[in-house]
Amino acid sequence: MRTLHHYHRLGLVQPSARTEAGYRLYGQPDLLRLQQVLTLRCLGLPLRRIREVLDGVGFDIAASLRIQRHALRERIEELQRVEWAIGNALSAQERSGAWDWNLVLAAAEAAGNSGGNLMEQYYTPEQVAQFAELRSETPPEEIKAVEREWTTLLSEVRASRGLDPASPEAKALAVRWDALQERTMAHFASKPGLMEAIRRNYEAGSFEGMDRAPQAEDFAFIQRAREA
Repeated sequence: MRTLHHYHRLGLVQPSARTEAGYRLYGQPDLLRLQQVLTLRCLGLPLRRIREVLDGVGFDIAASLRIQRHALRERIEELQRVEWAIGNALSAQERSGAWDWNLVLAAAEAAGNSGGNLMEQYYTPEQVAQFAELRSETPPEEIKAVEREWTTLLSEVRASRGLDPASPEAKALAVRWDALQERTMAHFASKPGLMEAIRRNYEAGSFEGMDRAPQAEDFAFIQRAREA
């Protein structure tokens, strides 16, 4: 009840009416809005941003619920991957009596790569919702294929930075990079604002140090190969 009173004070959830004694009365629209606040809070959005989203022009509760459901499923999958990695490390220790530090590092990496509030750190709630919508519209096998190809290509690029940019090997990597980038960006064609937001984040160095994201040195190597 204290939480509901807190949301009332913040203007997030208002009662539809009051009794003669002053008690708040909440109707079905109020309960739907409360659900939105609680779920968006669970997804990591701060209360100030939740109010902006809910009060936005043309806000669609049904569409928002579908997006939230998809985002929660992704979060569950992320947590399951972390739990699986931790379980591997514990099982190995219980069998041998010693820690397998490769498995411990794998568990740490799984936790570090878990999305959590990462998206909210670099994108607005509206953009996060658009990302979730795109993922729901894209076949899962396509998402996995693109992610797998980026992982492979980034590994090869980082192992080849010392190559002569004019070499056939370097040029072949640049061709593959451009083709995969075009394939990836094709999914964002309906949302040019997201492409611009991604570009700005890369230019700002927001993803430097994240192994699964292209780094400045990767971009520089590919550019040298293109120009050679």
